[in-house]
Amino acid sequence: MFLRNLYGWVTALRLSRECDYLLMRHMTFDPFAFIFAPMIRNRVSIHHSKEVDELRLVSTGWKGQAASFLEGLSGRVAVRHARMVAGVTREIAEYERAMYDPNKPVAVYANGVNSESITLLGDRRDRHTTCAAFICGTFADWQGLDKLIAAVDAAAEADARPELKIYLIGRLSEKQLQEIAATPSRASVFVNCGFLEELRYRALLDHCHLGIGSLALERANLTEAATLKVREMLAMGLPVYSLHRDGSLPDDFPHYLNDDMVSISRLVAFARQHDDIGRRQVSEAARPFISKEHEMRRLCDTLQALSEPA
Repeated sequence: MFLRNLYGWVTALRLSRECDYLLMRHMTFDPFAFIFAPMIRNRVSIHHSKEVDELRLVSTGWKGQAASFLEGLSGRVAVRHARMVAGVTREIAEYERAMYDPNKPVAVYANGVNSESITLLGDRRDRHTTCAAFICGTFADWQGLDKLIAAVDAAAEADARPELKIYLIGRLSEKQLQEIAATPSRASVFVNCGFLEELRYRALLDHCHLGIGSLALERANLTEAATLKVREMLAMGLPVYSLHRDGSLPDDFPHYLNDDMVSISRLVAFARQHDDIGRRQVSEAARPFISKEHEMRRLCDTLQALSEPA
């Protein structure tokens, strides 16, 4: 891991001599930052999370505490010697500035996709059973699977659970597997799909009415995000139910619901609002807000203004 970081810095040092600004994703608890960060003064440090907080969640116990502590040291050096700090959300960018350098210029450089390269889903939605997809590499704490399980339990207790299937696409821990199999009501809703290649999970998404975004970002000390999975699902024509604000989407965007708590009834109602809305309509509505080209052009404008004399 550390040799990979060294390679990254050596490459960045070489490239920095060929450009006005070098965009470089921040590497966490990185000892090479102490050596190389002061040498690359045209670097824009790109941040995807509040790293000091996130590392405590990625690895619990002393390892997470140690990684978080080291990140506090190396992150300070990396940010202070950057020309600008950019976050995938305004919240993250402002956090980095407040943590390390109150005078540092900041910008937003959200995740984005090329919608035209993402094929629309087929439409094999069932009028009677609502299907949703929850896609994660691993179902970490901030994804909030436990909240979804609790909401299914609450609906079952109230005898108000509609016909519902939730495909869990990604790696579940043994504890999570046991939890979703613990009761008949859970087992009838959740379908453990494991890790799937794109062709296989797209075949499942053809049947889905919506996708599910992150449900517990507050555990990573975040209130908003700009995740790639949300952008990819929208580009495929799939509405998204979530528990966080998306920094790139208008608050009234009709195909993304930022709920205040996980509610099975509201999830299903949101899905059913789209019964007569096609995949293309969702994708085209999202396109102006999820474009990678748009985000790059916006950041270039910010850097251009930074370069101009005061």
